[in-house]
Amino acid sequence: MKKRLPALLLALILTLGLTACGGPGAGPSADPSASPDPPASPEIVADLSKNIVEFSAGLSPEDVLVTVNGEEITADLFCYWLYYNCYRLVSEYGIPVANYADMMLSNAIALTTVYAILPQKAAELGCPLTDEQQASAEASMDMEDSQFTYDQLKALYGMSDASMKFIAAINYYYDNLLSIQADPTEEDLNNYVYQVKHILLKTIDDENNPLNDEAVAQKKAQADELLAQLRALEGEEQLAKFDELMKEYSEDPGLASNPDGYEYTIDDSLVEGFTETALALKPGEISDVLETTYGYHILLRGKVEDLISYADDCKAHTLDTQMDQWLADANVVQSPALDDLDVVSFYERYAAYQQALAEQFISESASPAPEG
Repeated sequence: MKKRLPALLLALILTLGLTACGGPGAGPSADPSASPDPPASPEIVADLSKNIVEFSAGLSPEDVLVTVNGEEITADLFCYWLYYNCYRLVSEYGIPVANYADMMLSNAIALTTVYAILPQKAAELGCPLTDEQQASAEASMDMEDSQFTYDQLKALYGMSDASMKFIAAINYYYDNLLSIQADPTEEDLNNYVYQVKHILLKTIDDENNPLNDEAVAQKKAQADELLAQLRALEGEEQLAKFDELMKEYSEDPGLASNPDGYEYTIDDSLVEGFTETALALKPGEISDVLETTYGYHILLRGKVEDLISYADDCKAHTLDTQMDQWLADANVVQSPALDDLDVVSFYERYAAYQQALAEQFISESASPAPEG
């Protein structure tokens, strides 16, 4: 199961520790000497005499853009996360930054807040970085196998030594907070993961267009009739009848490949009402008719045979939920400079600068050394 925050933290580390497989400006794919993906605007001529933060955002790298519970976050870190958010939007989803500029800025503020909270809470809860973790974080900044030197990476991101160290260590704070989470009980696990079968009578066609009112009414009547058949039975007879009706009437397109049902966790993104209805059932119980945007469902909750295999995911979910609350409770002060930040221009100029500087570094490394 995917975990929201750890995935983001890992991505940040991977982005920082770029190797020969990719380059800064180009993102995780392509050599920076080639055209970056997404391409920088050919109309932008990067002024490499400036720091990337100054060139792309008109700010000094030391400018404080966000304060989280009294801790100041400087522009170099904030711009790194803002660019990362924009890059993923474009490269992974093919969506122009202009479509979600305000969201990208809000997400960067949220990331900034979360990453500031992690070390604060680790210190507060008695699980700061160990000496070994600090040493490991510093060792990860050894760019021996990287396409660029440490100083070159600093220039490509416009970051200070302190900011580079912060990003290199951030995963450890999360790991430490996760390590002090209590092991989930069986009840915790049953409230986190569930096995379910369902009978689906669709109220949309194969192109996801809604059926007419008469067809929808017929589906509802059929769902009610199937539920009545099930309610007339108990125990094993009811369970056997459910399988019989599911095979005969369910219009779930995934039924053929999942005849024994599905295993989901509350972290999975499902149609509204599905997870809530399933978790309200005990194993072996059948739901009332549930209406969703797909149609009418009748759910049968089964039993997850290997609950303990979800223990780590459940602990991470508990921590993520706690972090959501920390985020909500945090005292976050934003600099007025953020109101004037043009996210689209920032992204294009940041990418153009990185591409130009990366190409310069590569050109310099390819040039033969002067003869003595």
